[in-house]
Amino acid sequence: MSHALGRRLPALPDRVRSILAARGLSLAEMSRASCALVRENHLGHVPHNFYSALRNRRFSPSLYQALALSILSDCRLVDWLDVFGFSLDDIPCFQACLPAIRTVELDAGIYQPSTSVPWFYDLKPADLSESLVPLSRWITPGASRRFDSLSQAASDAYSYVKIGTQDALAFPDLLPGSVVRVLRAFRAFERLPIGKKPTKSVFLIQHSEGLTCSRLYRPKSNRLVLCSRHLPYAPVELEYGTEAAVLGVADLEIRPLGRIARPVVPSRLGHFWTPAALVQSPISGHAGEFIQRARKRSGLSFREASVRTRLIARKLGDRRYYCAPGSLSDYETRKLPPRHIHKLLSICAVYFASAADLLEASGAGLKQAGKLPIPAEFLGLSPADAHPAPMKSDFLKGMQRRLGELPYFLCNAAAPLFELPDLSVRDIFWVGGARHSMHSHFAGALFVIVDRKRKIPRPSLSSPLWAQPAFLLQRRDGAYLCGFCSLENGTLILRSCLAGQPKLVRLRNREDAEVVGRVVGIIRKLK
Repeated sequence: MSHALGRRLPALPDRVRSILAARGLSLAEMSRASCALVRENHLGHVPHNFYSALRNRRFSPSLYQALALSILSDCRLVDWLDVFGFSLDDIPCFQACLPAIRTVELDAGIYQPSTSVPWFYDLKPADLSESLVPLSRWITPGASRRFDSLSQAASDAYSYVKIGTQDALAFPDLLPGSVVRVLRAFRAFERLPIGKKPTKSVFLIQHSEGLTCSRLYRPKSNRLVLCSRHLPYAPVELEYGTEAAVLGVADLEIRPLGRIARPVVPSRLGHFWTPAALVQSPISGHAGEFIQRARKRSGLSFREASVRTRLIARKLGDRRYYCAPGSLSDYETRKLPPRHIHKLLSICAVYFASAADLLEASGAGLKQAGKLPIPAEFLGLSPADAHPAPMKSDFLKGMQRRLGELPYFLCNAAAPLFELPDLSVRDIFWVGGARHSMHSHFAGALFVIVDRKRKIPRPSLSSPLWAQPAFLLQRRDGAYLCGFCSLENGTLILRSCLAGQPKLVRLRNREDAEVVGRVVGIIRKLK
């Protein structure tokens, strides 16, 4: 691992020795004290030859050894995991990108406060009344900021869910694969009027079959019905409080359009089913039970989950992240978590489970670990990097006021979510100035993300209108157009998706206009 400024970090055993020395500890003292922490099989014992073991590139400490180091040094467990090459913040990145069979809640917390967040500064004042303009005209990348240096950190007011393919009751308002921000409002149901008219807002509901985003209506004071406007899901009536809970209202959608997953209505939800009582499962001290519940919520089989762990292992360049189907089955029968921390991270990612909850179920909760941060120089940061001088951006402040909490955990996941090798400010366009849209894709749209390498408009003749690819065009006068596009005999035929633009326009390709790229993502506010 190299230092952020190009200087190489000390070898791992030397870094661990320096961290312990900074806390006035020696390995011998750690070895003796760790024996008493976990008595059962000395799972958290730090051996006297720990430094020698760390010199072996294939060795990695167990979760309980990292916990022992954290408790005895009073340093944060996430920092110790960082020292050993593990980042819990990788989990929400993989969760946001992996396809979901059922609607699942993402682990949206920021575990490592020292993580870097891309930041920008203004080039000129932004005119938010414009309907279509590249962000690169207004802002440009600046020095990265530490997450804990931001004025507004993540709060408990929001949660994030990924829409599944088998319970997309809000389709086509919300597409499978979309990441949706939910404003927690536990008294939202009581404010709904009684009647049989579906709500305009989309709610996050929990019932015995899992989570789902759906419109609903309230036929009686204590009853609710899930309303699917497009797909034949059974309109099952649920009793509020015992069979269903309204967790909040969806207010922001991050919609990838590169490869739209088609929704499926499974038989278990296509026919009327008998609701069961809603049981809140507490975090169990049994790691195997926690893993089993997470797998059932995700709807994955052992084989499907194993294939996904292989993708994670390939992405991170370490085959220890791979979990065989048989191993995944065995983990559910054991009280203790897997020996390798790599497996824990893969399990949380593919089952859409919270890393903090799995650690708690394993008896290694973050609350019982140390509280102090490890000095920045041992985490690959120099003291100057730890607290960079803040750079003001009126545009970002305006977006925070308009959008509320920004999903910082998506900083590293945005490019793979939109199937781009890299994402820059040049690929993002502001469309929030358009008063309304001509297509449901763009209703409430604030930003569109464009893949500049896909410049040949090819309509999908086998797909409905909502699934047609949208493209961005630039005219010779510099104006931009956005809509469904086809190329016929050297002529670009564009059906606009935004208000204030011609509904149908014909332009000579590369003479009157050029194709900037295909729209592969939309960020939009929901009503």
